Amino acid sequence: MSQEILEKHETNILSFTTSKFIKCPPDMTVQRARRKFREMARSMDVVMYFYVVNETDKLLGVIDIKELFMAEDDVLLGNLMAGNIISLNPDSTMKQAADAFIRYGFRALPVTDDKDIILGVVPYRDVMNLKHRMLD
Repeated sequence: MSQEILEKHETNILSFTTSKFIKCPPDMTVQRARRKFREMARSMDVVMYFYVVNETDKLLGVIDIKELFMAEDDVLLGNLMAGNIISLNPDSTMKQAADAFIRYGFRALPVTDDKDIILGVVPYRDVMNLKHRMLD
């Protein structure tokens, strides 16, 4: 492997995050979240998950879009979300991100700081496409 490839493999994951993802408060209803999705989806990079955050952007949970569309209208997102969150930290590398995608099978991973504040989201395709290019 060339030095450049090795350096990219160790590149900080924050370089690959997007801020174009859907975040909602836990007290929002499923019906309102669906409406928000229709309004926002075209301008988002990550649309397969809803990130449930509090007023300081602390990540509380994640909802797969399939779950959201199958749920009853009046359910609160806080009651629907998965609270056991797999996330990367700002010091994570591309290799660690790729390993996490392979291990857990998610289509995007949030990046959070030590206080669980969401800093961005890394799409699977971005990490894995870059990983494949690095290995070719």
